[in-house]
Order: sequence, then C-alpha cells, then structure tokens
Amino acid sequence: MGLYDGSRNANLNFKFNFDWKKMKVPLMGLGSAVVFLIVVFAIFLAVQPKPLEANLSPNPLDMAKDFDSYLTITVNNVTDATASNVVVFVETEASDSITIFPQSRAIQTLGVGETRTLSPFLVSPNPSAEVYTGTYILKIKTTINGQAFEKEVRLELKAV
Repeated sequence: MGLYDGSRNANLNFKFNFDWKKMKVPLMGLGSAVVFLIVVFAIFLAVQPKPLEANLSPNPLDMAKDFDSYLTITVNNVTDATASNVVVFVETEASDSITIFPQSRAIQTLGVGETRTLSPFLVSPNPSAEVYTGTYILKIKTTINGQAFEKEVRLELKAV
C-alpha cells in the first residue's frame, strides 16, 4: 500500500527519533564558536590602524578663555605601496564662520605602514563674522595611492 492510497486503516503518524536534549551541547558549542569569532573580528577591527586620525585641542572651544583651537592630524599609509605627494585637506561647510589655516598640507613620501603627524592646523572663529554657540563639523580629506579617505571632526564652540 502506498502513502497516498485512500485506505482507512493506514497509519500516517510518522515519529522521528529526535531528542532536543541531545542537541543542546552541540548547539551551545556552535553558539560559543560564533560568539568567539565575532569577538576576534571586533578586536581585529579595533587594532587595525585608521588612515586618518584627528584631535582638536581645546574642544570645546570657549571663546571667553581661548580664541583658537589646534587640529592635529595623523595620516597612516594603510595601502600596499609607498605613497607620494599625499595632500591632506581640511574644510568646513561653515567657512563664513570658521577659518582654518593652513587648509592643506602635503607629505612628499609615505612608506607602507608609516605614520605622519601634521600639526597644527589653526581653527578659529572668523573675527569679521557673527559666530554662534554650536557644533561645527570639520572634514579632513586625503587620497593615498588612489584611495580616498575622509574623517569628520566636531568642534564644539561656546560663543561669548
């Protein structure tokens, strides 16, 4: 008699000998392995050097105490070849309120895995414009061996 025959006496209840208690240990092992791989990947990403790093000092810039903030940029060659003529640009959308000097600097040669620190870029409120309390975004851009990199830094300004 076949499975789909119309017999009334056919027993169509299939029982599989499957026990979840036996699967608990292998599933816990698999879950532990996945968590371990995620942690290793997160550590790898945290340790890997970033192409652009930046630091503003002082930040927040309190106009009652200081008039300028100094931007320090670290450039890391994360590509597979030596780079030449690496130009680092710093700009802001609020160019009428914030001035940056110099707006660009060049690195003649940057070897594989080498780091250069460019300091200081002078960031200050424009003395001929009205400046308000708030957050101003500075964009740092560079190209290393044809790969474009960008980083944003936030300047917190407290106007008088």
